[in-house]
Amino acid sequence: MSLGVLGLIYVAIGIAIAAGAALVRKPLGAGDAAFLVTLWPLAAPLVLGGHRTDDDPVTAELVTALARAQASPLASVLPDTETARVLASRLREAAAHLADLDAVLARPDFDEASAEKRARELAARGSTGAAATAQLRVRTLGQLRALRVRYRAELEEVRELIAQLVTQAELVRLQPAIAQSSSELIRELVTRVEGLGDLFAYQASLEEPEYGAPVARS
Repeated sequence: MSLGVLGLIYVAIGIAIAAGAALVRKPLGAGDAAFLVTLWPLAAPLVLGGHRTDDDPVTAELVTALARAQASPLASVLPDTETARVLASRLREAAAHLADLDAVLARPDFDEASAEKRARELAARGSTGAAATAQLRVRTLGQLRALRVRYRAELEEVRELIAQLVTQAELVRLQPAIAQSSSELIRELVTRVEGLGDLFAYQASLEEPEYGAPVARS
C-alpha cells in the first residue's frame, strides 16, 4: 500500500472521528475539529475527554503548531503522541492556574497595598499579634503576585517557541534537508513545558497553611 493511500486513510479516520464527535457532543470549535482531523491519535483523548483546546489560546497554538509541523519534514523529530498529550495537558493546567490567580488578585480584598496599610495601623495601635497576622497576609499576597508573574513569563516564553516552531515548519517544508537541525528547537519547547511541573510544585508549597494563610516554606 502506497504512502499516498495510507495518508488518505489517516485523514479519513480523522474526519470520521471529528464527525462522530460532533454528533455525540456539542459542536466542535474550529481548532478542535482541525486537531482531530490532523492529529487524531493525540487529539481524540484530549477533545473527546471533555477538554476544548479553543478555550485556552496557548494550548490551541501548540495544537496548531504540532499539526503544521506534522505535515512537514519536521514530523520525524516531533515528540511522540503520548508526550504531546502530556505537554498539552500541562500547558492547559498552567493557563488555568494563571487565570485563577488573575481572578483572585483582582478582588478588592486581595489588594496588597490595603493589606500593608492595615498591618501598619494595627502595629501603631499596639495590637502586636493582629499586626503580625496582617503582615503574614501581606507576605502571602506578595507571593501570589510573584507566582502570577512567573506563570505569565513561562507561558509567554512557550508561546514564542510555539510561534518559532510554526515558522520553522514552513522553512523545513522549503528546505527538507534541515529538518534534523531543527530538533534543538523542539527539545527546548518540550523542556520548557515540562519545566512547568516545577512551577506547579512551587505553588503547592505556597498552599501549606500557617496561621490559616498560605505561605512559602522557609
